[in-house]
Amino acid sequence: MTPGDFLGLVAVITGLLLGTLMLTSAYKRRLDFKLRKLELETQARLAGAAPQADRQDLLEDRIRVLERIATDRGQDIAYQIESLRERQLEQRSEAL
Repeated sequence: MTPGDFLGLVAVITGLLLGTLMLTSAYKRRLDFKLRKLELETQARLAGAAPQADRQDLLEDRIRVLERIATDRGQDIAYQIESLRERQLEQRSEAL
């Protein structure tokens, strides 16, 4: 093997190593980007789920009250309906 062949071999090996290093670096950046994107999507979903859970709790409370009104015959239904209206107005004013 002549010195020229040896230098050529070193240049090829160095080029392959640098190419591999560049490709792995680009792949790592791509994976980091995907990870960050998934984190942001998860945060957005969780932020969107909180108001929906609050609304679901509110609807469940209303259903419980309506069930109580329907099953309790001894109480004045009109009074309960008015109290529900007042409660709804209070909740709306709190939301504003």
